[in-house]
Amino acid sequence: MKRMNKIHRAFLVAVAAPALLSGCAKEPVTQTNFTNKLFFDAWVQRNHPSAAAAGNGIYILDDQPGTGAAWDAENDLFAYLDYTVTDLEGVISATTSERLAKKVGSYSKANYYGPRMQLIMEGNSVAGLDDALKGMRVGGTRTVAIPSWLQTTLRYGSAEEYLAQSVTANDALYTVTLRRKIADGLDPETGMGRIYRWEADSLEKYVAVHMHGVDSTWRSSTEEGARFGFYYDPLYRPDDEHLMPRDTTFKINYTGRLLNGRAFDTTIAKVAKDNDIYSTSRTYEPVSITMSETLSEISMDESSSLLEGFRYALAWLHPHEKAVFAFYSQLGYSYSGSGSTIPPFSPLVFEIEVVD
Repeated sequence: MKRMNKIHRAFLVAVAAPALLSGCAKEPVTQTNFTNKLFFDAWVQRNHPSAAAAGNGIYILDDQPGTGAAWDAENDLFAYLDYTVTDLEGVISATTSERLAKKVGSYSKANYYGPRMQLIMEGNSVAGLDDALKGMRVGGTRTVAIPSWLQTTLRYGSAEEYLAQSVTANDALYTVTLRRKIADGLDPETGMGRIYRWEADSLEKYVAVHMHGVDSTWRSSTEEGARFGFYYDPLYRPDDEHLMPRDTTFKINYTGRLLNGRAFDTTIAKVAKDNDIYSTSRTYEPVSITMSETLSEISMDESSSLLEGFRYALAWLHPHEKAVFAFYSQLGYSYSGSGSTIPPFSPLVFEIEVVD
């Protein structure tokens, strides 16, 4: 597997608002941040006179060391983080903490709260986060002040080059807790990317408890066999032999969930209401599936914009069957996640029932 062969430069992390750990960068212009730097440095000296300058211009305001492995900027690519972001006045703009979200009135039951996997690289995380992680160990918590010009997702070779750029961002305080770190490259035991080995471990634990410990399996239009990443647990199947014909149209109900049980999409009104994702503008009823010999041409209500893993699930269905499917993020929303509901690198679970 090549290094993150599906990673592009558009990674956004979101909890209460999009782009929490990603800055909003513009094309470089001739304007400098000299005045901004005078204000930022003066604010730090006034409010945190003992703060330590670090990296390309951040300040470490508080540091509670961890006892785990140290962050290796040369080799580590993924940081599993809890974080809270505020402005210099302490107003929270984003947090992974459910408790804090409730306290400031931004809580939504439909949102995901908890640690998030952040890809640390140009185009995906703010430059100031690189400096914040240096010297941290797993289990540690650090609060840093990151100036506006280090909120960019671009990377430059020196502090002076960062300072010369113009960005549409404000100075901010980041409090980050490093829960886990994952290096770049392949896992030596499995040959899969280390980030996907982490997902594999999570899926195996989930499947053991909730899906009768079924083995990972695979089906496509051209092959059958064993491969990591896709799990199938038939709950009710009156016909054990015949898959749904490839030239047919049928209706299903489905519910999509994260491994923590939180539903993010469903055709069932009660499930939507129970999970606070109900919308009065949507009709909750079975959807129409049109099969095809080619997986990419399988459609739902005439739309072919389906997750790859969802298509695989449909290809496994038998007439009148009810089943549960789980798959890793390469078959789902991958490195980007989806809004405030589905974090990056999230395995997904779908309950599907053929109803007509």
